[in-house]
Amino acid sequence: MRYLGVGLLGALLAVAVCMSGAAMAAQEFTRADAKAKIEELIAAKVKEGGGAFKFKDDRTGEVVALEFVKVRVIRGIKGHGYVGSVDFHVKGEPEKLYDIDIWIKPMDDQLTLMDIRTHRYPQKEGNQWVQVRVSPLPWWWAVAQEHPGETEEKKAWEVKAAMHDHIAQKTKEGGGVFTYKDEKTGDNLELDFVTIHDPVTRTKQGYFACTDFRVKGEPEKLYDLDFWLNEKDGKLVVTQTRLHKEPSKEGGKWVKKPRYNFVDGIPVEIQ
Repeated sequence: MRYLGVGLLGALLAVAVCMSGAAMAAQEFTRADAKAKIEELIAAKVKEGGGAFKFKDDRTGEVVALEFVKVRVIRGIKGHGYVGSVDFHVKGEPEKLYDIDIWIKPMDDQLTLMDIRTHRYPQKEGNQWVQVRVSPLPWWWAVAQEHPGETEEKKAWEVKAAMHDHIAQKTKEGGGVFTYKDEKTGDNLELDFVTIHDPVTRTKQGYFACTDFRVKGEPEKLYDLDFWLNEKDGKLVVTQTRLHKEPSKEGGKWVKKPRYNFVDGIPVEIQ
């Protein structure tokens, strides 16, 4: 009986391990899962928007009312989740087509929305509407295009991905805005993310890239924030953020005025 009990216990443990493995496998999301999640997010935003997908165009800061057409393709990026390329047209104007990227990522055993970005937007050429790609493109379009560098170096898209992840997380924590305390004035800024600039470089302080942010509710007022990233425990993390350029009104227009310049890769304050 003693041996039978041990054998039964072993069998039960084997079943438990098997079930645990099955449960873990269930958390490995597929492209079909990603497509279903993106369609669910779109449906929720359409309901919230009273029948239209309200999208803040990251190029202009304007909110446009869109109608969903289809999820065209889902791309998986190891370690970064999925990006869906989704076709929309301006509500009531089917010839004005937007191609929108929706980025979702596994977090806490579910797929979570990280960001929504413009890929192509409508522009009038002659009597026709054509689609124009944004520039620079979101980092996920560089994944398959960049040539590998030295093994100890990160590719530019990996740096941008880590930076965008940081910005997206901070925006969630800020209730939909990226909050930043101006180290010079002490003002708490509420900003909307616009884009990450090219190029990505490596300095003595770490990997570096600059970005554009808009003042919430004032799309013509742009701040330039600089981010530095370094590796910690094998993962790229943002280790420093600085306000590089601030909006200043000159001749009736808002321009970006620098607070510092770079000398040999080191920021030097403008006196």
